[in-house]
Amino acid sequence: MTRFVPPGWPRGLPPGGTPEFDERVVGWLLDLGPADLRTSELRHLPLALATYVEHHLDGCLEGARRAYGQARTQLGQAMPADQLERAQRAFEAEGARLLQAQREVRLVLEAMRVG
Repeated sequence: MTRFVPPGWPRGLPPGGTPEFDERVVGWLLDLGPADLRTSELRHLPLALATYVEHHLDGCLEGARRAYGQARTQLGQAMPADQLERAQRAFEAEGARLLQAQREVRLVLEAMRVG
């Protein structure tokens, strides 16, 4: 039986409610969070870990947005224009990556709460 996964479901992560999901979700979440989580008690509490990672990504996304928005005023005098543009593109790309990860974690959290 094939399980439905919603659009935006994390690539490579099995559908929620399957034994494979339960085996792999903690590792997937740990890859998205800070390295210190690997030794945290949260690694034994998947739903709490997912909640923590969701909040962690919220903060990271806010940081990426702030870095992008303030790049010209904070870096403009200290960097040549071409480097500033590269930095802004990097901030923008990181923001997009974090936004995708945030959406994926929210889908995973929903699946964990349901199943």
